[in-house]
Amino acid sequence: MIADVSLPLRLLKEYRKLSMRKFRNKNGKMILEGNQLLEEALSAGVTLESLIYTAQFASKPGAEGLITKIDKNRIFRVDTSTFAKIAQTDTPQGVAAIARIPEKQYDAFYKKGFFLILDRIQDPGNLGTIIRTAAAARVNGIILLEGTADPYNPKALRASMGGIFYVPIVSEVELPDWFDIMKRQGIQLIAADPGGNTAYYNVDFNMPSAVIIGNESRGVRKALLEKAEIKAFIPLHGKFNTLNAAVAAAAFVLENERQKNFQ
Repeated sequence: MIADVSLPLRLLKEYRKLSMRKFRNKNGKMILEGNQLLEEALSAGVTLESLIYTAQFASKPGAEGLITKIDKNRIFRVDTSTFAKIAQTDTPQGVAAIARIPEKQYDAFYKKGFFLILDRIQDPGNLGTIIRTAAAARVNGIILLEGTADPYNPKALRASMGGIFYVPIVSEVELPDWFDIMKRQGIQLIAADPGGNTAYYNVDFNMPSAVIIGNESRGVRKALLEKAEIKAFIPLHGKFNTLNAAVAAAAFVLENERQKNFQ
């Protein structure tokens, strides 16, 4: 039997505040919306502090299975209008949660592997899509440089489709010496650069590598281009010569997969 407990005002206020990056960072919490994202979070061992749902969601097939995975003292039912007021989605599914942000996995960045370094990716949807691609492939970790969107932004979380729970992610602030760490590990630094001189499929990804993906409109900043050992481009022959940042990241990620799996 699903509990029927009203949502306390303090949780309602907390949920709304967690739409702000500063509040998320201060409290180490995030908001998750939608059945799939919640199922992925639970599968990955993420702690759900409070689950909020509507009667309409509870009536759907399989909904009770999700709701009853949470302690009955931490689940709250609200009416549809209340849920619509706090939801971060245009068409809310009627289920959401306040969850703890997972602990950072720093160890992943002190080993050889394949990494992504995101330089000022500002659109949360692009960021989430990149994370989703990384989780589906052989990416050992992602470093977010200053100016990059928050991966725990609700839009980024939705776009990641739960992939964020399976890829180690740290910011430049949390790993300030990331460049030196990469160099000590013998990891080649590759900048995705439309003006580069090496086609991305000619890069040897059998070597430990880190690919820098730049800002949606300005690309990789000059200082990083100068540090990169390889400036790789994606050949384009259409009438438009630029790609979405998430698409460009996917090209490098999938080329790394191709070389390691099919050569």
